[in-house]
Amino acid sequence: MPVIQISGDRRGVGKTSLAAALLARRISAGKRGGYYKPFTTWDVQDPDVAFVENSLLNAPTATTITPPVRLPDSAGPSHAGSLAEQVGDFPATPDVADTMIVEGPDLVSPSGEPWSLPGEVANGLGAQVLLVLGFSNQLSAANTIGSVEQFGSRLLGVVVNGVTSFRSRQTTEGFLAELQAAGAPTLGLLPEDRGMLAVSVGQIAEHLGGHWVQDPEDTSVLIERFLIGGNIMDSGATYFGRYANQAVITRAERPDIQLASLMEDTRCLVLTGTGEPTDYIKAEAMQRDVPLIRVERDTLSTVEALAGLLDKATVHSAWKINRFAGLLDRRLDMSSLEALL
Repeated sequence: MPVIQISGDRRGVGKTSLAAALLARRISAGKRGGYYKPFTTWDVQDPDVAFVENSLLNAPTATTITPPVRLPDSAGPSHAGSLAEQVGDFPATPDVADTMIVEGPDLVSPSGEPWSLPGEVANGLGAQVLLVLGFSNQLSAANTIGSVEQFGSRLLGVVVNGVTSFRSRQTTEGFLAELQAAGAPTLGLLPEDRGMLAVSVGQIAEHLGGHWVQDPEDTSVLIERFLIGGNIMDSGATYFGRYANQAVITRAERPDIQLASLMEDTRCLVLTGTGEPTDYIKAEAMQRDVPLIRVERDTLSTVEALAGLLDKATVHSAWKINRFAGLLDRRLDMSSLEALL
């Protein structure tokens, strides 16, 4: 049974996205997929584990095993050996899973120090390792080679995630090429993707401290971008028709702007100020299933209050997993991975 361990150079670089996307691919192909996350930093149920179990592992061709071990906040390099000994085991039999996806630990401990835990877990589970690096301008082939030596021949490939469009060529011809020249296998890069950073209308309302004008049909609708509905010079179709999955922020007393935006792919209206939307706008929004959020501050203050909202974005969405799986197919060299699977 192939065991694929996905580790990252730090938290938040896309391990869960990659693990869930690979698992979804296996399940959709009718294979028996399994998922295991050895460690967590959550005191309560790990939300990544809960998402995978509820959204993917409820299929008859999927399974999960031992709950993750809570990493102590003080965990550092000296704890790696004892933590590795706590990693659960799973039966290597086809009736459990024909592929096990392990969302492994990062290259650095919770205290930010490099440690050997990822390599020790991979050795203990007999796993091949996919290493996900979050893109930054400080990526160094020399540093990466030093970090991945703990995996040895178990390193299946390196993936760089979240690469900005204007650094794509430089990352491919520079960093990845240097890794390959040094003998480290690479699978390619994944671009920065607006959809993966989308937030739900429920998260928007909570973040802004707003309230619903009328009960929404679905607060899980994802928003990819925000537009300000002000005194625009373009037509409504020209201005609001440029993007999909948008939220529009505008004054509650501007039904003309609200109606123009509702005619396009607006998925949420954030209404600012002390006024109230007209009954016609309420009816139109209800007919189109567009939630209305009231925020009792002006438009500029509301826009400024959006700071930090993207930090709340998660991958816990079937739509995002399918989108990420599409990115894998289009942007990575999947031949080595598919051969193993």
